[in-house]
Amino acid sequence: MYETLHYVVEEAIGWVRLDRPKRLNAISPQMVHELRSVVESVRADESVRVLVFIGTGRAFSAGADIAELVALSSGTAFLRFLEEVQEAFNEIEALGRPTIAALNGLAYGGGCELAIACDLRLMAESARLGVPEILIGMLPGGGGTQRLPRLLPTAIAKQMIFFGEPIDAQAAARYGIVNAVVADEQLERTARAWALRLAKLPPLALAAAKRLVRAAGNADLVSGVDAERQAVAFLYGTEDGREGLAAFLEKRSATFRGR
Repeated sequence: MYETLHYVVEEAIGWVRLDRPKRLNAISPQMVHELRSVVESVRADESVRVLVFIGTGRAFSAGADIAELVALSSGTAFLRFLEEVQEAFNEIEALGRPTIAALNGLAYGGGCELAIACDLRLMAESARLGVPEILIGMLPGGGGTQRLPRLLPTAIAKQMIFFGEPIDAQAAARYGIVNAVVADEQLERTARAWALRLAKLPPLALAAAKRLVRAAGNADLVSGVDAERQAVAFLYGTEDGREGLAAFLEKRSATFRGR
């Protein structure tokens, strides 16, 4: 189905492999279109509990495919490309399933922006994360100037954007932009283990958790706590809520069905 991605579902996990290894998985207009198509497919498929993004070869993604951008017919076409990228990453961020970015190699520009649109990030020891657009007279256009300051200390976000210099895995862990750093050969195995754990948890509660945590960055505390109360009250009345409480009292493992 896809030319720039490989998408497969295994054990309730949707695996999205960026698959342009000869171009270091550079993000083309076709890849953006296909990313949006995958998200649409996941929305329609309740069997997919978690979505994992990973790169083929030695990179997660080197960012936008500059050759294809230069070939765009006009400034209007370039603006439309940026809109498509931002919409794709916004859709990934808003998806009602947990998302994991498994950074198997360099994640620059749009690759970094895709990673920070995900909920969780695992990083191989040899990987690097950065937004080098300023070095070619540009700036991040896939949400990087907005999401990086929300995930990093402001001074570090400015440093990355102003100088265009990447950070290594150890620095990324120290600044808290990634959840864990693992040996290169353990990255995919670790991503699978995390995804399997998430896949066993209640889907409705996870989706609500995503919405609440996201809203916490924008809403005032009173509004946020009110939204939390409404969400927890809703979950109490679901089949999964009743199953979780019953399993606790009966001292057994719960089976959650997303109902």
